[in-house]
Amino acid sequence: MLYAMNRIDAITKIEASLKSCEPQVIAPKGRSYEEYVKQLSEQLLESVIDPVLVEVTSTIIEGGDFESYKPATVWGIARIGINWLITIEGEPEFALAFGVDPLDLKMHGCSSSDVLAEWCS
Repeated sequence: MLYAMNRIDAITKIEASLKSCEPQVIAPKGRSYEEYVKQLSEQLLESVIDPVLVEVTSTIIEGGDFESYKPATVWGIARIGINWLITIEGEPEFALAFGVDPLDLKMHGCSSSDVLAEWCS
């Protein structure tokens, strides 16, 4: 039986990442790092969707983490327009992908456990 990720699971996974590592983002000039991270975190949580099974079919960066995502069970957990935050089921990994069809997403290339850095890449 396939595990069905839900919105609460997605939020919990995102919040665990936000608490476990210092996001690797650079605050714009004139903004504090803490304020900027708080704003980005709020925007990400507002973008959480009911998780959707997705398929990563290609990548922009050869040699990135595409090979880990291609055969895995991957969920789209946040979305703005054609940009998707994706995650491998059962792994603390996140990546940014884009596309209209959730069964034909192109991955930016790299992934990490830093959800905010991936969302903002």
